[in-house]
Amino acid sequence: MYVVTYKLPGREKTFTAPTIPEAHKLFIKDYAEAAGEVKKVKIEKNEDPGFLIILNYETYRDFFAKPKEVLQ
Repeated sequence: MYVVTYKLPGREKTFTAPTIPEAHKLFIKDYAEAAGEVKKVKIEKNEDPGFLIILNYETYRDFFAKPKEVLQ
């Protein structure tokens, strides 16, 4: 499972899902209006404590949050 934390000004929202795109769908479903406020995104993996990615929202959205079918 992936744990994706969206860092917004003064708050964080964390979602857990089997894939990164699924976690992003949960974020958009509940907080679409806040997407423009996201400063950074932290991606962790429950099964691998050494797995950690921190990046800006635009890079995350454009390269990590899209399902594989969309990227091909």
